[in-house]
Amino acid sequence: IVVYGLLLNGGVEERASGSKGSVVLGSVEGCRLTVVVDNYGDSGIETAWGLSVFVETPSSRFLFDTGPDPGLLERNLRRLGIDAGSIDFVVISHEHGDHTGGLSYLARVKPGITVYVPKGTSGRIRAPNLSVVEVDNTTVVADGVAIIGWLNGPPAEQALAINVRNRGLVIITGCGHPGVVNIAAKALRDLKVKPYLVLGGFHMEGAPSDACRETVKRLLGLGVEKIAPIHCSGEQLRLILMKEFPEHWLECHVGSSIILP
Repeated sequence: IVVYGLLLNGGVEERASGSKGSVVLGSVEGCRLTVVVDNYGDSGIETAWGLSVFVETPSSRFLFDTGPDPGLLERNLRRLGIDAGSIDFVVISHEHGDHTGGLSYLARVKPGITVYVPKGTSGRIRAPNLSVVEVDNTTVVADGVAIIGWLNGPPAEQALAINVRNRGLVIITGCGHPGVVNIAAKALRDLKVKPYLVLGGFHMEGAPSDACRETVKRLLGLGVEKIAPIHCSGEQLRLILMKEFPEHWLECHVGSSIILP
């Protein structure tokens, strides 16, 4: 049973076939994450309910989710100095519109770009003039970068992992419908690399404080060192991290950049 961000009853609920053993991922020397769309605000950049994160590694540049609106995505990319034409591919966490709404902008500036979506969702994600690839099992898509095969929330949701040398996995989640602890545990199990940072939606808006606190403890128990909840994570979780786990808390919002190492 999945409750908020927790892994309960000793197992991860999976309704996909799952990865066939561990995946050989490789690593990158570093990466930069830039929050392009988020509902947590920064005075200089437009906010909206949704999520998009731009990722740069030494060998690839890509978007994880696209926010709710093509115009918003275009404006925020420009404000942040990110050239949409340089994006190599897109990963969509799940089918909800606040994560897929910007795809039509990418179809205009990068027609034919590859968009990775969870298995079984391509028919419900509007992606005209784009090359849609459904992902089932945990799959390497670039040097040191893997899509964590989908778990069921519902809806079906996949996440992303970047293996940064001498740090571990940087995990990005869309909404965390299947439970952020479940997602991190699956990444560890499939990739055999310790998670270092988890950033994204944790799906804990309105969750009681005990559930938020337990989620943080379970993430730390998996080896996670830094936690950056945004989007649908809720103020309670962010306050608990800030006050009780300050050494593990990364405050993020639209416009934030995280550079590793």
